[in-house]
Amino acid sequence: MLGLPLITLGQDLRFALRQLRRAPGFTATAIGTLGLAMGATLTMAGIANSTLLAPLPYPESDRLVGVAFTFPQERPNNEQTGSAADFLSAHAKSFSSMGLTEDSAGGANLWIDEAGSGRAVQVGSQKVTRGYFPALGVQPQLGRNFSEAEDRPGGPKVVLLSERLWRSAFAGSTDVVGRVVHVNGESYTVTGVMQPSPKDQGYSAPGVGINVDLWLPMQLSPKDPGYGGDNYTMVARLKQGVTLSAAQQELNALKEPFYQENPQYRAWTTRSKLLHDFKLWPLKDVEVSHLQSSVLALTGAVLAVLLAACLNLAGLMTARGLRRGRELAVRSSLGATRTGLLRLLLSESVLIATAGIALGMLLSRLMVPALTAASPIAIPTIETDLPLLTLLVGLLLGTLTVAFSLLPAMRVLQGDKMDALRNGHVVGTTKEKATLEKVLVVAQVAVATVLLAVSSLMMGSFLKLRSTDTGFKPQQLVIAQVTLKGDGYAKTEPTTQFIEEVMRRLGEYPGVTSVAAINGLPLDRGLNAGVGPADRPELRKVGELRLITPGYIPTMGIPLAMGRDLSESDGANAVKVVLISATAAKHWWPNRSAIGEQVNMGGKKPDLRTVVGIVGDVHTNSLADLPRPVVYVPFSQAGDGLTKVVNGWFPTTFTVRMATHQDSAKILAQAVSAADPTIPVARVKTMQAMIDSTMKAPRFFSWMAAAFAGFALLLTAIGLFGLLSYQVSLRLREIGVRLAVGASRGQVLRLFLGRGLALTATGLVLGIAASFALPQLIGSLMEDFVYSNSTSPTALLSSTSVAMAVTGAGMVMAALAASYLPARRAALTEPTTILRAE
Repeated sequence: MLGLPLITLGQDLRFALRQLRRAPGFTATAIGTLGLAMGATLTMAGIANSTLLAPLPYPESDRLVGVAFTFPQERPNNEQTGSAADFLSAHAKSFSSMGLTEDSAGGANLWIDEAGSGRAVQVGSQKVTRGYFPALGVQPQLGRNFSEAEDRPGGPKVVLLSERLWRSAFAGSTDVVGRVVHVNGESYTVTGVMQPSPKDQGYSAPGVGINVDLWLPMQLSPKDPGYGGDNYTMVARLKQGVTLSAAQQELNALKEPFYQENPQYRAWTTRSKLLHDFKLWPLKDVEVSHLQSSVLALTGAVLAVLLAACLNLAGLMTARGLRRGRELAVRSSLGATRTGLLRLLLSESVLIATAGIALGMLLSRLMVPALTAASPIAIPTIETDLPLLTLLVGLLLGTLTVAFSLLPAMRVLQGDKMDALRNGHVVGTTKEKATLEKVLVVAQVAVATVLLAVSSLMMGSFLKLRSTDTGFKPQQLVIAQVTLKGDGYAKTEPTTQFIEEVMRRLGEYPGVTSVAAINGLPLDRGLNAGVGPADRPELRKVGELRLITPGYIPTMGIPLAMGRDLSESDGANAVKVVLISATAAKHWWPNRSAIGEQVNMGGKKPDLRTVVGIVGDVHTNSLADLPRPVVYVPFSQAGDGLTKVVNGWFPTTFTVRMATHQDSAKILAQAVSAADPTIPVARVKTMQAMIDSTMKAPRFFSWMAAAFAGFALLLTAIGLFGLLSYQVSLRLREIGVRLAVGASRGQVLRLFLGRGLALTATGLVLGIAASFALPQLIGSLMEDFVYSNSTSPTALLSSTSVAMAVTGAGMVMAALAASYLPARRAALTEPTTILRAE
């Protein structure tokens, strides 16, 4: 008895396959659109799983938390100050281990001994406390972790190596433990080699990834220049049996004692006078907090495309079912049951869905590496062989596809079979069935409108950022960065001597028109410090502080608005002078010239410097940020303490303006090596490439949104074209009669064009209404990746009215293109031929 249903099912599938082979255009369109939509959906399912859902790759990762000293309304983070970290380490009892690390990775100069000589290479480094790796549950695969004595201020100089560096620089030698290596010109003893870990990845600047290959003990001390600021991150492991809520309650109780011990932090308040809290979140939430909005936005866009594809398939299946009305009526008259007919139509849907899923899986394997390479977000490694995930998502998508195609098929079978037999192919023209197709097209238009609105807003914002004036001239400008860490460059004199020697050598090369140096390049990281006018201490706020050499302003092409530039006479023993940006001059001395005024760069001990020039504003962090006060100080006039801080945190950048195209990397490496062979060049690139790197995220999301919108628009045009073509085929007799009694061909053309535009207008209104929530959503997404200090995320967006106008125009043009051919076919109908056939 079981064999008969299987035989019947096999017959239905074979017949459905023959029917699909006879309609190659329909079959290719249905499978192709579903395959593309399902490929994108499966890819995003893998990304969402690996990024948002998969647990962190650490032992008992559910006990890992990020601990922050932060405003109450902030999203999950683990930013800490040195003071708060020390306080929590001394008083918090909920954690079995706690670890602290610098909030960003940096470069380190490693000298690799080779046969008879050696060479310097730049590697990523980071300082961590001895409890950092135990908190993560990661142990060295060779040697040991830092000891308590090694992590104290002034402790021994030791280092941990990554497995990657161990194998590449030390050939995987097991006797590396205890060996002395030279880092930043100083001797360090290797204590161990760490296991490969996701924590080998870090960021040296916003959006600039770096592989961490060296870990140094933090040796945290109140004397450290970053101790009082939120320059660290903290991870901790909950004790067995301690819940997240219990640990949070303990931190809440520690808040007031901390402020009593550290009253200076009471000044860190919001406009509503809210103080920082001790907050903790699961470490997984912290790790994905900057990715969540972008991944969810992409997933939403992909699901919208999938919905458009399913609506398109439903429309195609409805039209195909109505065209087969006479065939189905004949089968019913010969004894076929409605269940059998429904199974026949369902067989086609199952075959299409299966082929679409298979194509989607194939496309997903191709999309994953391409998307990972192009994405500005750090997508974890996606396992392409995820049988369970692929099976579940595939089954869900297949069920959704079959459901969308099954509903129209059921409506087709509700028709009157006798009416079908009497009227031949003129079947399915009831108001209800016509309404079903219209609803599907209107829904497609609405979905495509939302995606087109997203695309317009994103692309407009990208173009707006692209056209933003940087404040300098990037053409023919090359930059090279070096790291000047260690005792050899802890003072101003050796630092300036090295910089001057490199600049002298670079200036001797043909084709170099000018050269200068800065600590904190525009659109890169730089020092922020408390600065303000000496005569108005209430205006003292955190601003940007940059050390530069004379000639930096003209080399960069920054306009000099007033006063003079720095000169060689502004040396260590001369009067202390500064240049300030136009924004600083406007904010600090709005009603008079700033030339001759004094800027205070000190804290409790004043550090007064005279303003000798005002220069144009530049974007310090991203093209989307608002101008901030910037103070430019001569390298030679920086105190030893400031030089040590700056060299320890940030690279020094040489800016070289070239008159001709030549191998700039070679001449830069030669000049630096001649000045100090232990210093490698870390990064050489054009300034335009630097600008382009800050645009990677807006460009990526803009093009992704455009691709989704274009695909949805294409599906909508196909659906509208199919509906109008089918209506023309059903109404040929009516069209012939209209033309025979005097209707003009233009009237017939306008009739069907009007139908297409009416459906489009309905969907357009619904889509635009649903798009009103987009600006805030997209603004938040853009803000995550352009590092803006704008007052509102929506300030990053282009005009919403312009975006909606573009959306409406694009949709109307697509509707006209899809409606014209069927309408033209109707208008060119010969009435005599139709009526003679009747």
